[in-house]
Amino acid sequence: MPDSEIEPLLDFIRRRLLKQNGVRVDADTPLFERRLIDSINILYLIGYVEKALGRRLTDDEIVMSNFRSARVIATTFLRG
Repeated sequence: MPDSEIEPLLDFIRRRLLKQNGVRVDADTPLFERRLIDSINILYLIGYVEKALGRRLTDDEIVMSNFRSARVIATTFLRG
């Protein structure tokens, strides 16, 4: 998936979820390993994905491996 298609998701992560200013996040930045997303913000991220999909995610879909990075999220859920 080209980075241009991931940009809206990255923009959401940068503007709405990151508490630390000046942190560089790209499509492959590990969100949890670098502790950029916490347990509260993952709920907002899930909400973003659900809104983009127009449906609720199943319990089986809500696993950390599906939310490792913006690229993984986009590839798993947001491919058009």
